[in-house]
Amino acid sequence: MQENDYLGLVCSRWCHWSELALQRIPRQPLAPGQVRIRVRHAGVGFALSLFVSGKYQRKPPLPFTPGTEAAGEIIEVAPDVTRLHPGQRVAAALDWGGFAEEVVAMADTVYPVPDGLELAQAAALPVTYGTVWAALAWRAALQPGETMLVHGASGALGTAAVQVGRLMGARVIATASTEAKREAALCNGAAHALPSDAATLAAAVKALCPAGGADVVFDPVGGDLFDASLRCAAPGARLLSIGYASGRIPEVPANLLLVKNLSLIGFNYGYYIGWGLTDERRRFAQPVQAMVAEIMQAAASGKLAPPVLQHFPLSDWLNAVDTTMSRRAIGKVMLDI
Repeated sequence: MQENDYLGLVCSRWCHWSELALQRIPRQPLAPGQVRIRVRHAGVGFALSLFVSGKYQRKPPLPFTPGTEAAGEIIEVAPDVTRLHPGQRVAAALDWGGFAEEVVAMADTVYPVPDGLELAQAAALPVTYGTVWAALAWRAALQPGETMLVHGASGALGTAAVQVGRLMGARVIATASTEAKREAALCNGAAHALPSDAATLAAAVKALCPAGGADVVFDPVGGDLFDASLRCAAPGARLLSIGYASGRIPEVPANLLLVKNLSLIGFNYGYYIGWGLTDERRRFAQPVQAMVAEIMQAAASGKLAPPVLQHFPLSDWLNAVDTTMSRRAIGKVMLDI
């Protein structure tokens, strides 16, 4: 018999992430279209800081539990849910709620995990790898043989971009801030790894690209690196603006786009999974489910290898979040619950 509550990390007011607290959370009944998951692993990402401070584009109702990516086993499904069943191993893209022993999720963004794939790895796939796959395949139309420049290549998103880009047949040039992080990018499939130095980036990339630069730029960093990317993008290149980890949102001189026939593509994966200004998850459920299934199979077969290099128990959530926010992590930080 289930208890009436469970343990989770709670944000009771808009605050700094260090002010969150572990509490018992009352269990709520399922609404139509929902499933209840026993969480085993939950990924930690940079957006947590914005979420709990009330600065994210979506504001959950207070109090709430953060955490947007998790994996575990289904405990219960609503009567109208037929695609999933209790006992099934799944990973989920969540609105919030992942940093807890249990979470209620919309079934449309819950994905079966194939045999042979560890749940800790699967937890990173629907959001982190889904973001990259959709950006490269749906928006940038990355082609085999093209050269792709990936910034922040040792972080969770950058690591996924290196691996997925290589799987799609691209030659990947990675940038990262330290020698250890550049070595990690090479181990993940990058052909070259360069310092993330905006002053030298353009010359270094052009020296590796006889055609004049990168065909696709994957940029979750923004700031000075984005500015430098405009100078080392090949004519006709596509630049994906994914995020602004540098803290500076770049301003784009439109004349550079014109002169080089560049395409600047803003990309918000949340639009496809219910995190946009309107909830479009039902509209995109089938294509996203098919994409995530392909990603899962690629990971299960070893073609993708989500690097979950640092594990923390839920009780040590403070260190897990600090490791992420201080950029000490190489790969994904995961809470084990």
